[in-house]
Amino acid sequence: MTKAKEKGYSRPLVAAAACLGCAFFGVTMFFWADMLPILGKNIEGVQNLPWILTLGIIAGTIICGAVMDRYGYKFLLVSGSLTLALGLCGFIFFTDLWLLIVSTFLIGAGGGILNSETIAIISDIYGDDLRGTMLSILGASYCIGCLLWTTMCRLFAYSPGVVIKWTAVIIAVLSLLFILIPFPKAKLTKEDKFSLWDSIKLFKYHILAIAGVLFFFQGILEAISATYSTSFYANIEKGIGDQLALTSLIFMTVGMGAGRFTLPLCLKTGGKSFAMYLFMAIALAGSLLQIFLPASFYGAFVSMTLLGFGIGVTAPVVFDCLGRIFKRHSGAAISISIVVAQVGMTIGNLLVGRLFIPSSVESGLFRIFPWIMCAMIIAVSLLFPFVLRSSNSGKYKEMNL
Repeated sequence: MTKAKEKGYSRPLVAAAACLGCAFFGVTMFFWADMLPILGKNIEGVQNLPWILTLGIIAGTIICGAVMDRYGYKFLLVSGSLTLALGLCGFIFFTDLWLLIVSTFLIGAGGGILNSETIAIISDIYGDDLRGTMLSILGASYCIGCLLWTTMCRLFAYSPGVVIKWTAVIIAVLSLLFILIPFPKAKLTKEDKFSLWDSIKLFKYHILAIAGVLFFFQGILEAISATYSTSFYANIEKGIGDQLALTSLIFMTVGMGAGRFTLPLCLKTGGKSFAMYLFMAIALAGSLLQIFLPASFYGAFVSMTLLGFGIGVTAPVVFDCLGRIFKRHSGAAISISIVVAQVGMTIGNLLVGRLFIPSSVESGLFRIFPWIMCAMIIAVSLLFPFVLRSSNSGKYKEMNL
């Protein structure tokens, strides 16, 4: 009898549910990237809503981190999925801007819960030998969700309500099936007093502090590469145009999925350092292509594929490092790391967005955008050895974290 069955749950079944939930999160992350060009033409003011999505993700992640370790996984997985589906329904029935703000926040909150929840599930049910591989597969599930959503939005651009409606229905129905699946029990008991403030105090362990700084730069990189690469290609002189620029997002999700499916082989072949530096070098090559081939649609598609392939490695590898240390408080450690990444995403979008206002486009200032991505890739690469060294040291092992 396996350890999982002894504890009353099927590990493959729980892992499958986590992968499905992570695929739902892919809808959250690419919702406005795909819908803004479509809905922006019909609803006044929606251009200001994407930051509300990020705010919702942060709120959902904080809620998840405070609840998950004490109360378990099933309730949050179901409620996060239904919250996401409810937020999507808002874009079917509402046209009032304030109601769409609420719907956007719900989409973000549901996705934020699902993201940290599913990472913690995989981190907890698999040991150190399989955790990295399974986190890679979880990340690939996220990419599949992104790809399916982006592809459907391109195919049904003339009728976005159809895509939103059926996506909401599918998520709601599948989330109800999670109720039938036995999940692991909560790691903390009522006697274990662990508050939101206690989870923040985990930053006193320098492995989490360094990982937080790394995720801050990674968050900036992920946000701006997906959000503003299309604007870069659309605004460059003799560029590829809006439609081809938006199509390049599909190549980014394909690249990210391919990278995460390839990651387990790289981890097995050369270990974490080999995988991390190889993938960061590939991401750097994608950024350099934007610098040297900015007006080529072939260059754009290859660049976005390489960027997606390269930047997708960081989360699975670093969360594997954290999972080795934080076993009892994995939910809290993962959640606050994700919050830091989301703060990075928000700041990155706000600052880099200034490069694409009309005056910056006219002056050519937006051309420094690929160099900013290069700087973020280098920052992540320089910080990673410190995280890896800390996770391999023995001083945390006896602390029962």
